[in-house]
Amino acid sequence: MLLSALLGTLGSVSLMAQSTNVYSLNAVGYINVTVQPGFNIVSCPLIASPDNTLNTLLTNGTGQYKKWQFWGFTGGQYKEEIGTAAGWNGGGTSVLAPGQAAWLFNPGSAPSNIIFVGTVPSGSLTNTIVSNSFNLVSSILPTSGDIITNTLMSFKTQTKKDQVWMYDAVAKAYKETLATATGGWNNGDPVQATVGGGFWYFNAQATNNQWVESFSVGQ
Repeated sequence: MLLSALLGTLGSVSLMAQSTNVYSLNAVGYINVTVQPGFNIVSCPLIASPDNTLNTLLTNGTGQYKKWQFWGFTGGQYKEEIGTAAGWNGGGTSVLAPGQAAWLFNPGSAPSNIIFVGTVPSGSLTNTIVSNSFNLVSSILPTSGDIITNTLMSFKTQTKKDQVWMYDAVAKAYKETLATATGGWNNGDPVQATVGGGFWYFNAQATNNQWVESFSVGQ
């Protein structure tokens, strides 16, 4: 079965996501993420093996990512790891699970390509967006586009004064949009531009916001 709007046909057996940088066979595959010079917001919408730690996702045992910086954001705080000639200075224990996003700094002068390998999440998938705070998030699924109208992302739980901040790593600039009293957005629907991207979401609500996505291989 084709993976519906998430995955489209690639040849006779392989499956490819909406964006041409995602490839999968039976919901197991890889994504290519282009990392621009400087800071980028990235995500890994795949379940990696054995885990989604930095050591697994961006193995740096021989200094492949020397001088790169990874900034995870959880609980309202950053955790920084810097690449050295022999690994990550924080031990590479930071986690980038599906639905989370992080800053990744490319110290080079040209874009670099990284590859994440793993299984596409399935079932009913809940991303908890913490109340009264900024959250660095992404779609749990390897998809991109308008987070409201994309049938996989289908984000519908915004309320007045919620904010989305999308960062353009090429322009080095944010686009901000604010949820209105009528449930719309004052600057157009938020768009996650790339698979493996992410964005800031400020949840102005008094309770945690539950962003629920759903996918099964048989869709």
